[in-house]
Amino acid sequence: MNGADKSSSGDRLKNLIAKFVLKYNYWGYLFSRIRRVPSKAIPSIMGVGPEPNGTISLYYHPELVAQTDDKNLIRVIEHEGFHLLNKHIPRLIRILSNESERSRMKAKSEIWNIAADCAVNMQMGLKDPLTIAGKPWPPCIPSNWDMPDDKISEWYYYELLKNKVKFVQMPMIGDHGAWYGNIKSVPDHSSLARKVDQHMQNIIKESVKTFNRERGTLPANVAQLIEGALAPPKAPFYQIIRKLVRGSRLSKFRRSPTKINRKRVYVFKLGGKVIPNISPFPGKTRDFTFDIIVLIDTSGSMSEENILDGLSGVKSIIEKDRHCYTTVLEVDAGVEKEYEVKKIRDIQFNIKGRGGTTLRPGLERARELGCDICLAFTDGYCEDINSIPRKALPKKTIWVINKGGSAEAVNKTGPVIWID
Repeated sequence: MNGADKSSSGDRLKNLIAKFVLKYNYWGYLFSRIRRVPSKAIPSIMGVGPEPNGTISLYYHPELVAQTDDKNLIRVIEHEGFHLLNKHIPRLIRILSNESERSRMKAKSEIWNIAADCAVNMQMGLKDPLTIAGKPWPPCIPSNWDMPDDKISEWYYYELLKNKVKFVQMPMIGDHGAWYGNIKSVPDHSSLARKVDQHMQNIIKESVKTFNRERGTLPANVAQLIEGALAPPKAPFYQIIRKLVRGSRLSKFRRSPTKINRKRVYVFKLGGKVIPNISPFPGKTRDFTFDIIVLIDTSGSMSEENILDGLSGVKSIIEKDRHCYTTVLEVDAGVEKEYEVKKIRDIQFNIKGRGGTTLRPGLERARELGCDICLAFTDGYCEDINSIPRKALPKKTIWVINKGGSAEAVNKTGPVIWID
């Protein structure tokens, strides 16, 4: 394809977005603020992707665009727009920020691509193949992997990750190669995720402002996603938890025969003897091992999303801190399940419980296990924990309570972190 043909495809895409604006279609207002980049290297017709500087671009294949009619192009643009409103790009970057191995980053990126497509295609009601360049392109839908409809991207991601699905190569409607390819050389993924998130929020805010001024009408599902994208950022409770864990660890010591007990040094000074390498009076050294109990309230008052928050809440601690030993307790009216977690694949998503709420058995079990810290994910609607004798509770408890919950029954037994 020569330069004139590329320019022709670019002009066609530009005119199609302009038509969106004239018809008061929100996608026109959104994509008119996003740079468009022609690329014959992408295996699909188009796809949004992050740049190393934190901006977003729309990559498109000139030949495929030229050979596809407006009706199917509109659906592809809508598909990419849903990815942007769901902030799938910064969500993936945050997942990758916990990885250092390139192979694992690439594998997780491929799994996230499928999970994100499953969520988006359900949101936009896309189940039938599109016709791109005269060929049918089937969409990624949950039923391809025997998964239910209408779940969030993270649910699909962890389900695919847990089952170690062997993915069959299939054409994707939108290309997601740039989601990982453009950022693999960026050293600080956490910082990039914040930049991309802020850039997307600014674009969405500007496009909505103009759209509302032109008196356009947003579809209900799009309006809901925009509201979520423009909502104030959640408290970074993963980071708060990590700081509290590290703070607790600073006060943990163990006996060390290679350390001199400074209170006994005078014995050697008085005797005029040389201080030996191995002291008969051992001193102390910091103990970097750390036992964490993740107590998940699995009662009926906890939503599935809140429970998933609990299971993923200490993911970064598990992956980044090799000295941490993590045990999960699922509790409703008693301890329904107990298991150790060393890697993400160890997390069990078949939740047990969903009955009443009595957290004391879980807290007492955490005490028995001798944990250094207990992270309790709950809505706070439980028995009065504040009245339980201190000796029956774990050494230290951090309460992570979802918005709409209550801390009245637990706030005297440990710090409380609120999440949306």
